[in-house]
Amino acid sequence: TTETLKHLGKKVSASDIQVGDLIFWDTYKVDGHVGIYIGNDQFIGAQSSGGVSIANFRSNSYWGGAKQWKGHVRRVVQ
Repeated sequence: TTETLKHLGKKVSASDIQVGDLIFWDTYKVDGHVGIYIGNDQFIGAQSSGGVSIANFRSNSYWGGAKQWKGHVRRVVQ
């Protein structure tokens, strides 16, 4: 669950995001959704409506909206 993942590794600045970092969004709760950064402002994640997919998290889409994306990034692997 995101409750476990949001405490793993170390928190890093969104400006220092690297491939493999975990990124979190506030959805139904703070840090309610997590994805894996894959580069070029994209992440891979699993959504209930579309299954596993790739999306852009800095666009004006749902995932890029300021309401959900607060810049929470965790680096688990270095």
